[in-house]
Amino acid sequence: MRMKFKDLSISARTIAALEEMGYSDATEVQEKTIPLILQGEDLMVRSQTGTGKTAAFGVGLIDVISRDRGRKALILAPTRELAAQITSELRSIAKHHRLEIFAVYGGTGMGRQTVLLRRGFDILVATPGRLLDHLQQGNARLESVNCVVLDEADRMLDMGFKPDIDRILGRIGRDRQVLLFSATFDPPIVAIANSYLSSPQSIEVGPVGKVEKIDEEFIRLSRAQKLDKLKEILKREPMSRTLVFVGSKRAVEGVCKKLNADGIDAQFIHGGRSQNQRERAVRGFQEGSFRILVATDVAARGLHIDDISHVINYDQADSTDMHTHRIGRTGRMGKGGKAITFVETDPLPKVQRGRFNRGGFGHQQGGYGRPSHEGHAQHGRDHESSGQHGAHSSSGYRNRPRDRRHREQRR
Repeated sequence: MRMKFKDLSISARTIAALEEMGYSDATEVQEKTIPLILQGEDLMVRSQTGTGKTAAFGVGLIDVISRDRGRKALILAPTRELAAQITSELRSIAKHHRLEIFAVYGGTGMGRQTVLLRRGFDILVATPGRLLDHLQQGNARLESVNCVVLDEADRMLDMGFKPDIDRILGRIGRDRQVLLFSATFDPPIVAIANSYLSSPQSIEVGPVGKVEKIDEEFIRLSRAQKLDKLKEILKREPMSRTLVFVGSKRAVEGVCKKLNADGIDAQFIHGGRSQNQRERAVRGFQEGSFRILVATDVAARGLHIDDISHVINYDQADSTDMHTHRIGRTGRMGKGGKAITFVETDPLPKVQRGRFNRGGFGHQQGGYGRPSHEGHAQHGRDHESSGQHGAHSSSGYRNRPRDRRHREQRR
């Protein structure tokens, strides 16, 4: 039986805000972490996407800070979409408290962010690259920060942010509370926990891998059949919101345009769109203005929207990890969901075989089939989800990009 938020020793103001958001029962990760956050413990938390971890650290931090206004929090997130969504949720939870909560991330001008940083904050949500830009220009000071959240820490390491995290945490005093949230406890995550956390409590919620409530279907078909099959599914299946993953920015726009031409209302996002365009599309999808969003992997781990009933992999992911995070957009908060993956039966072009067989997410691995040529050919490859161009390191995480600002812009 789920515990009620009112039984977690949090303030009446926070409980009132949660009730207005439609939350009364705590999820497992919230039930296990909030009391420990209130006690000032360092935490190392493994939980799947969609389990309510943002509210878990959000409720805890907001109550801690509202009780002690000398506390200041920094939340690091891998993508600007995730940073924006964390900020929005925290503001809703804190609506009855007088807290300054805002975000800094790439894709928007630094002027307004600079004004906010110099005014001061209670909770700052940031992507590492943009925060370092502000620190280097003297726009921000972190000496007053004594609570740090590393959200989706595995993803930040995968995107090459470890040196940036080192530099940021190096500016924060050692007397701090650190909360690390990750989908895995792989060795690099354990290493970063050993570096920054002090005698952390370890919490693991749910199985490692995909959410059990997701019903997966794999459809074998030729490349030429994919668009018609997608239209058939979108017209046939009873859906609330559907997220369609396509391998490249050009292909995303092409698929969306063809759906619209057939009377199917859809919009798209990818790393080549402006931040305002991306935010408008996500907001419309979230509010129900349209029910189909076509996206690259920019949406795989930075898009937290409830009630996505279907995820369709029009082009396959290039790793089992990315496949898991794609389909994790559905089946959130204990609800069921369905994932459909198109597995192409066309033979690989001869020039492509060696490259795909050397370690990509293909027919040699995991039984998911091979990546689509349109999404992964060198001239059209979309690097925005990984944020860099390097190969995988021996640890399984990607090498750091040469140019952090370029990476920040590509997200």
